[in-house]
Amino acid sequence: MTVLPDPGASRAVLVGTSRYQHLEQLPAVSNNLQALAAHLTGPLSLRLPPRHVTVLENPAAAHTVVSEVRRAAAEATDTLIVYFAGHGLIDPQDTLSLALPHTESGRVETGLPYDWLRQVLLTDSRAERHVVILDCCYSGLALGRMNAASPGLADQASVEGSFLLAAAAETRTALAPVGDTYTAFTGALLDTLSRGIPGGPTLLDLGTIYRHLRRTLGPRGHPVPQARGRNNGAEVALGPNHAVLPDHAVLPDHTAAPDRPARPGRTVRAGGKGAGRRHTLIGTACATALALLAAGGYFIWDQQASQDSKPPAYGIEDSSILRRVKNYKGNKITIGVKKDQPGLSELVDPDRKVFKGFEIDLIEYLLGEIGFQGDIVFEPLFSGERETALKSNDVDLVIASYSATPKREKEVNFSVPYYKTGQSLLMRKSHTREGEVQTWDEKAVSRDVALVDMKINRIEDLPDGTDSCTVDSTSSEFMEENPKYKEKFDVQEKEASYKDCIAGLLDEGAVGSYEVISTDDVILAGLAYKYGENKLVRPIRPFKTEEYAVGMKKGDPALEYLLCRAIKKSITGKSWEKYYNTHLKKIMLGKPANPPDEPSCEKRPSSPAAG
Repeated sequence: MTVLPDPGASRAVLVGTSRYQHLEQLPAVSNNLQALAAHLTGPLSLRLPPRHVTVLENPAAAHTVVSEVRRAAAEATDTLIVYFAGHGLIDPQDTLSLALPHTESGRVETGLPYDWLRQVLLTDSRAERHVVILDCCYSGLALGRMNAASPGLADQASVEGSFLLAAAAETRTALAPVGDTYTAFTGALLDTLSRGIPGGPTLLDLGTIYRHLRRTLGPRGHPVPQARGRNNGAEVALGPNHAVLPDHAVLPDHTAAPDRPARPGRTVRAGGKGAGRRHTLIGTACATALALLAAGGYFIWDQQASQDSKPPAYGIEDSSILRRVKNYKGNKITIGVKKDQPGLSELVDPDRKVFKGFEIDLIEYLLGEIGFQGDIVFEPLFSGERETALKSNDVDLVIASYSATPKREKEVNFSVPYYKTGQSLLMRKSHTREGEVQTWDEKAVSRDVALVDMKINRIEDLPDGTDSCTVDSTSSEFMEENPKYKEKFDVQEKEASYKDCIAGLLDEGAVGSYEVISTDDVILAGLAYKYGENKLVRPIRPFKTEEYAVGMKKGDPALEYLLCRAIKKSITGKSWEKYYNTHLKKIMLGKPANPPDEPSCEKRPSSPAAG
């Protein structure tokens, strides 16, 4: 049943920033505030008394806004409306910050965290319903991130009886066309409330308004709204439908019955602060759409209709990782790489931190292809540091012989594969001299003969307990967890890098510290090429497939999609082959380029929501 708020028991706080000291000016915001205040107090809308509508234009401080919202929350017993228009920024924790006149990009302490307002509504309000309208960039973040790592955030954003509306996806910028009277979303909202919807219901409930705005804004090329509602939140009305009402129509007079009984459909609970409250949240946002899942009684409207199979038109501005790089890192992107893998990625000038290799050239190409124009900094990482570095934002991307495995995908996301290889072995090339066997150690003769004569064509040919060196990687996990190979390899120690393994394998003494190194064939080829000096050999074909991909923090489907397109172009456009021939062909003993399968980017890669 559609519910119309009681004007005598409702309050509205309208906040907007039109003038900025450090950000672009938004003169249309001033018009937004005046028009919305006039509508809320008008005779054919909600008819709020003027004293119940507070307008804060260009507030000097965050506490001023919070104080006014807290005061209104204490006075309202029916509906509380909170509106903000202006610039929206993303803080380093990937949450929404509302920009005030003195706000500076990159300085989170100068803005108003949206969470401050949300906490007031959740803990200090007496109102039965809350309507929160955010007309700013990235305001979809106010809807909350739905992730198992932080389940409380979405719950706090949408309590019982809620409706959340976002003007765009959470990585999109809001639209304020130059010369227009209003910002794009608020202009469409005001037009809907004042003109109505032909053929619509008598009262314009939030669900109806949302669907109409979606049909209206999409064909204009504006950000398309998305929404989430629970229980009866979508049935809250913001006014009558003037397209179907006669000119003389008036709204019900709630003020005539201050002690009215509970309306049909109202949920009444006894006891506790805020008992029986129904909250309606509207986030008019620019943002990449959350892949919201219907659960726990929620009604979900996604940015894309379910039948629309076309991929979203992602651009570089839609990537939360690249926005963070631009807004908080001076447009300087940090790439985690390896420093000791000849051919793939190698530190060649430690003083200037200069790297070279196939992965170095490829990531520079990929970033250029997706439109990144900032500085690129390479940061060396050990294998065991990659997930931690990504999650802590120490690096923004990782391209470091990084295999996408189910275990790792629980912590970080990956692009489509850019290189195929497989696990193999690297051994000393021993030889006989005057009929005598030069052994590696003092173990059984049968073992020495097997190693020296190189009669090892598969893992099964290795003697049990072969002293093996590896690092903390998928190779070591495979050797330790696979029963078939566990008895073959005696992994004495996981070194920090494969250069340490080489030092043990090429021990200058009569006996080497290790008998084999086991990891990906392309890594072994580089080690043999640089350090082997004809002393090392890869005796067997790879026995386990590995696919390298670019690693990134969770929750950036836009960047996954852009990288997919760029990787695909590198393969079809021959850049991949060029980089292979430059850096890897010689160490692979002339083996021709064999790029991975051309990826399909028609559907964006799967990407769990970020926490």
